[in-house]
Amino acid sequence: MHRLHGPLPDIFVIICLLCWLFYSVSVIIYLNYLTRKYLFSEEREGLIGDKKLKTHQQLIEQYKDVDEINILILTGGGIRGVIPLEILSYIEEKTGKKTGELFDFMAGSSTGAISVATFAVGDGNGGYKFSAKYLLHHYYQHLRRIFSSPWYHQFLTMFGLFAPRFLPDNKIKVLEEYFGDSTISELQGNIIIPVYNIDKNRLQTTKNWNPPHGELNANYLVKDLINGASNPPMLFPPVAFSINEVEHLFIDPAVILNNPILHVMLHVRMLFPDKKLNMVLISNGGMGAVKYDYRSMFGFGLYGIYQYLLSAPSLSSRLYVDFLEDYLRDAKKFYDKIDYFKIASAPPRVFSPTDTSQTNIDEIGEFSKNMLNENLVVIHQVIDILTRKSVKKSLEKSVEKSVEKSGVLS
Repeated sequence: MHRLHGPLPDIFVIICLLCWLFYSVSVIIYLNYLTRKYLFSEEREGLIGDKKLKTHQQLIEQYKDVDEINILILTGGGIRGVIPLEILSYIEEKTGKKTGELFDFMAGSSTGAISVATFAVGDGNGGYKFSAKYLLHHYYQHLRRIFSSPWYHQFLTMFGLFAPRFLPDNKIKVLEEYFGDSTISELQGNIIIPVYNIDKNRLQTTKNWNPPHGELNANYLVKDLINGASNPPMLFPPVAFSINEVEHLFIDPAVILNNPILHVMLHVRMLFPDKKLNMVLISNGGMGAVKYDYRSMFGFGLYGIYQYLLSAPSLSSRLYVDFLEDYLRDAKKFYDKIDYFKIASAPPRVFSPTDTSQTNIDEIGEFSKNMLNENLVVIHQVIDILTRKSVKKSLEKSVEKSVEKSGVLS
């Protein structure tokens, strides 16, 4: 056989090298552009002004005549966040009240942070603006906006290899539709949101009240806090902002803290050591799939190290939750000041938290309805507790009005 000689192979190689060089330069320029756009902080002091967080004394005073504190906890999970909304919509239907009215404190990680912050938005008349039913109705529409990016971003980042997979602009627009430029001090409800503070290299449990130790918490714009709390580094770039020239850069802590149950219990128990805590955790079918798989000798070799490194953060988060849940189950038997309700089911498969295909959405929707049916006994126990407290409040208000009328008549 004779080898083909000629300039064609050389030209082809040169063209490939030039294309790769052009692509590499374009990637570098684009990543520098993203850095300037999202990591150079914008000052928020003008929007926050003199708005202050409430004090812990005000919280204690607010609940001084209440015997029980109702707490809602939602975990992270991207698209799977629709599952708790299905459960909460059912609870709202049975109680005739919005979620923000039913729970005194609400906490959430990642997509759970978005939901609980939205539940806490006031309507300007002492009530709550958004319901779980409202969020559920608009959820998929917003998800398709959030989990999308222009074609050039996908191309220049090699589909998330060189930079986060999605741009945060659409997500920020969705958050602005719900929160505008309001601060966490203006929320009607009480929220606890964990974020990982990159600048301080620490987990930060953010609350919309000031702690007892005297050091004041920052009063963030709701959209800044929630955007940071729902920004997994591999999916969205963090967005920097500053308050009084102090820079803040938050990312989603859900990889290592997908369930803030311990932080919630400690913070609320500190405020109300003598009141009963009714803790309601609504899962979304995510953490159950996290496990070590060592059922063969191959898993104990070098492959096991990679498996350990990949799964250890998520698994450690799950194990600490398992430990606390064991404690809470025992506490219900021996200690009448705490009650714990977990609404959860095992999914038939691992649902993608970012796949907005109709197939994935339909399967998640079907699972949420199955989870609702499987947990009806627990859900109605929760409803009984929530309505019992609501009835008690209504009776107290009726008594107060009667006393006021009698006082006026006399």
